[in-house]
Amino acid sequence: MASDLFSNASLYTPPEPEALAKLDINEHVIAGLILRIMHINNTMVAHELAAEICLPFFNVVEPILTTLRDSRLIEITRGDMAAVSYVYSITDAGRTRALQYFEQTTYVGPAPVSVEAYVQIIAEQSLKHVTVHAERLRDAFRGLVFDEKILEQVGPAVNSGRSIFLYGPPGNGKTSICERIVKSFGGSIFIPYAIEVKGSIIKIFDEYNHSPIAPTADMRLQGKYDRRFRLIERPIIIVGGELTMESLDLIWNEESRFYEAPFQMKANGGAFMVDDFGRQRIDPKTLLNRWIVPLEKRIDFLTLHTGTKIEIPFDELIVFSTNLNPRDLVDDAFLRRIRYKIPINDPSHENFRAIWRIVSEAKGVPYADEIVDYFVEKHMRTHGRPLRGCLPRDILDNILDVCRYKQIEPTVTAEMLDDAAEAYFVKFDDKNYSALK
Repeated sequence: MASDLFSNASLYTPPEPEALAKLDINEHVIAGLILRIMHINNTMVAHELAAEICLPFFNVVEPILTTLRDSRLIEITRGDMAAVSYVYSITDAGRTRALQYFEQTTYVGPAPVSVEAYVQIIAEQSLKHVTVHAERLRDAFRGLVFDEKILEQVGPAVNSGRSIFLYGPPGNGKTSICERIVKSFGGSIFIPYAIEVKGSIIKIFDEYNHSPIAPTADMRLQGKYDRRFRLIERPIIIVGGELTMESLDLIWNEESRFYEAPFQMKANGGAFMVDDFGRQRIDPKTLLNRWIVPLEKRIDFLTLHTGTKIEIPFDELIVFSTNLNPRDLVDDAFLRRIRYKIPINDPSHENFRAIWRIVSEAKGVPYADEIVDYFVEKHMRTHGRPLRGCLPRDILDNILDVCRYKQIEPTVTAEMLDDAAEAYFVKFDDKNYSALK
């Protein structure tokens, strides 16, 4: 089974460009990038410059440096017999040209790849090549307490590659389930730092949303590969109430004069989760309408600020999550477009115990069934409160805060549970509030 999961999609490595003629972007884009970097640094060693733009020196960067030198935009200020160790400085003419390039974009860093190269690498690592079997899914969900029926629903949904709708009360692990789904995909993927399309730069790699793989953790990073790409864990992008329609298109920065890729583009090869669906500042129907073509055609259309539309891959699992009633959000016609709808309900008493036990072990707190039963009976059932999967973590965190304050070993007593519950649950006294009117 594992051999099916870790297919060629998980082992693909972008080949290193061997010559300038085989580079997927115009050499003038690289020349502009070099001059912007030289303008900032004044002087650079040839091999350091090549390393900064993530391209091979020989046969790729070297001929561009030669052209810039022949045009008197840069000059060699020091060097021996090895061209890779030449020290280059920018000339006055080079500074003037660099300022012209800065007017187009201020982007500096790894050289971009073409949009065609981006489309190809996403296709090579597509989720379509990944089959998640029951055993693999169960491994990914290990350590998470859930209703066994969920796996039987999640498995087919994941392999369909279509959208999933998780709904149910808050605090029961819908986000954790989404994270485990991505974990079940396995492997890691290459994504470019940036792409170039019609003269514009789109930055894709995001230090916040993408988790890089350490150089020693994957053998592909030990050999030659196109270093304009970064190897990352399959991404999971989670957005909530802050999501807007504008954030689903290219984000143009007037000061830097390059684009930031939208969320769904950064999520290619992984999952994009719309958490708290229905609490965004946009109508749910409008949001779902935005996904109709991408979900069906597996492509998305983005618009440059010039009005030009570009076509990009839409290769990701879309997960909608809400604690609202789905029928209050959209009608049946729209719900039919979301193929798999999976309820995530409150845990049973037995599962609540299991969650409490796991959290206790993780936090180094003593566990006993009697402690859980006391809490459930006195602070949940007596007040008609439903059990929530997040409660063991929240209550024990409260107790640990008290232990640190009192400088005592982590422990749980009935009195501590009472105090934690009083601090955690809000009690409204209508008489007190009416007196303030």
